[in-house]
Amino acid sequence: MTSADNRFTRVLAAATLSNVGDGIRMVALPLLAAATTRDAFAVSALTAVAFLPWFLFGLPIGALVDRSRPERFMVWANTARTALLAALAVALLADLRSMTLLYVLAFLLGIGEAAYDNAAQSLVPRVVADEKLEKANSALITAERVGQDLAGPALGGLLFALSPALPFGLNALAMALGVLLLARLRTTAPTPVTPAVSEGRVVRTVLTDAVAGMRWLWQAHYVRTIVLTGTALTFFTMAWEATLVLLARGPMGVSETGYGVMLAVGAIGGVAGALATPALVRRFDRRALQIAAIAVTAALDLALAAFPTPALAALAWGGTGAAFAVWNVLSVTLRQRLVPAGLLGRVNSANRTFSMAAVPLGAITGGAVADAFGLRAPLWLAAGALTVLTVVYAALTRTGPAREPSSDSDSEPEPDKVAERP
Repeated sequence: MTSADNRFTRVLAAATLSNVGDGIRMVALPLLAAATTRDAFAVSALTAVAFLPWFLFGLPIGALVDRSRPERFMVWANTARTALLAALAVALLADLRSMTLLYVLAFLLGIGEAAYDNAAQSLVPRVVADEKLEKANSALITAERVGQDLAGPALGGLLFALSPALPFGLNALAMALGVLLLARLRTTAPTPVTPAVSEGRVVRTVLTDAVAGMRWLWQAHYVRTIVLTGTALTFFTMAWEATLVLLARGPMGVSETGYGVMLAVGAIGGVAGALATPALVRRFDRRALQIAAIAVTAALDLALAAFPTPALAALAWGGTGAAFAVWNVLSVTLRQRLVPAGLLGRVNSANRTFSMAAVPLGAITGGAVADAFGLRAPLWLAAGALTVLTVVYAALTRTGPAREPSSDSDSEPEPDKVAERP
């Protein structure tokens, strides 16, 4: 095994532990909130608080990642999350709990997650050869789907039933092991595209860097198209996924157990899509695969809108999961190839911030459309919008930028001369 392979193995192992821990917490924290209060708004607000750090700090975190070594942020983030989760486990053993404590914890963990996830995507092209990026991102997204959608939630519910402290203690242990795996990893920090400044101007400079990153993204036609298309894909998919439970439990007559099976099929579809992407890339053009991913999602939405049956709902959920996985592997890889190293953290943060905003906005839109026009209306909306999006994306990416930068590019190139179309 080469040194590069060994470094990526460490990154993948740390990501697997982190994602399993996140999956455990995603189930255990709401269960703890429900055991602490019966106020529905107070429980739902916990999710909003967990997402808030992305909106507040996502872009500044990206600017900081661009000025340092990504693995350093990953180690700091997991160290802080280990301490927070261990403290919560101890508090629960002492029977100390309150919603205020959970809000503070969720907010701080959200900051750590934003820092870790951003830095992880910036780290991959530093430890993986360019020709292996699809395979590496496929493995990472597979670990994410298995950890957050399958293994983690199953463990979280089981452990919480045994003791409320157990899932958080195991989550802390997973984070600590991730720290050990990454502690000896070393990469070279990129040369910032903005000059260094004195310590007294750090905050202002970080904000300036964040604005500069957004300006670059807005001027970079190809990368901007990828980011905005992914945001639109998330928005319209969430419009129907947010109300699917009502369609399934109502007109479709799906049982509670059947609905859980549908969600599991979606998770399996996501894993299958991520695993299949490297093989698909060897046989098909990357742009064609991206277009196909959007088109498949549109077709499945249309089919389910026309024929809302349990079997087709499971197929649509699983197929959408697979298409999203293919899109995500390719879009992450494209950003890593097309964006200069000194800007990658900020562009990753912008992409994640847009996606995070698309989730609640899409869900709210879908709910409003369902209330006004019926439970199948969000599916019709998504099918129509994504059909248009398929055509628009194909047209906008028909001609790619002029050249591909070297993988160690540290300077800020002209946005429209980043890379040729893959």
